[in-house]
Amino acid sequence: MNVIEKLNKLRLEQNMSVYRLSELTGINQSTLANTFSRGIVPSIANLESMCEALGTTLSRFFSEEEVYELLNKEETKLLQDFRRLPKPTKKTVAKLISDLSEQYPNN
Repeated sequence: MNVIEKLNKLRLEQNMSVYRLSELTGINQSTLANTFSRGIVPSIANLESMCEALGTTLSRFFSEEEVYELLNKEETKLLQDFRRLPKPTKKTVAKLISDLSEQYPNN
């Protein structure tokens, strides 16, 4: 498995620039550019951040199956907005979503 090719495939499937991936992960843009252009395998911490920003997990990323459960644009936007919130607000929002989802169990 080529880690760089797989990351690039996920990134391009979401029409995400290296700059945007840098914003979402907090990884320096030049570090990410080197990752993709020179094939430098990222650290586990950086890879985990990249996977999260790309809507997958490390376990899904390394699974042998080529099926990814990618987020749609609305879900991606929601996740990006959620990540910007302070921790106490995240807890409140998570609780609200949990409470609402219990009201609509079949959706």
